[in-house]
Amino acid sequence: MLLKKIDAILVKSIEVLTVLFLATAIVVTFLQVIFRYVLSSPLSWSQEVLMICFVYSVLLGAALIINSREHLTVDLFENAGKMLLTILRILEFIVVGVVIVILFYFGLELVSNNFASGQTLGFLKIQKAYVYLIIPISAFLMFYFHIKKVFR
Repeated sequence: MLLKKIDAILVKSIEVLTVLFLATAIVVTFLQVIFRYVLSSPLSWSQEVLMICFVYSVLLGAALIINSREHLTVDLFENAGKMLLTILRILEFIVVGVVIVILFYFGLELVSNNFASGQTLGFLKIQKAYVYLIIPISAFLMFYFHIKKVFR
């Protein structure tokens, strides 16, 4: 019961963060249009903020989609036999799990390399590693939600 409550809080938190990133992207886009075309003074930092917001919302959204099983599927074998469907589902589970683990591993490597190099974004002057940090975080969340399917 406690795990279900923690899981519900985790999912809700990710949903709220995703909405906040998307809302921020909408507001910044609106401001950029106003500043560029009405005030003739574009916001120099808006492109970087938009990039961060979109990347974070997409990767957090990917974790949410794995949790809710709303990702795209191809029903090519829907009329196949029960045995073949079971084998294909197991194969799909393994392949997706491996891809998520690879994403996690190389995401951590990317973050580590960027912390070591100290590269920063042009206008915001924050380390790129903080932008890339969402890759292993979202991969971890995806893996958690993917493994959770087994216990449903």
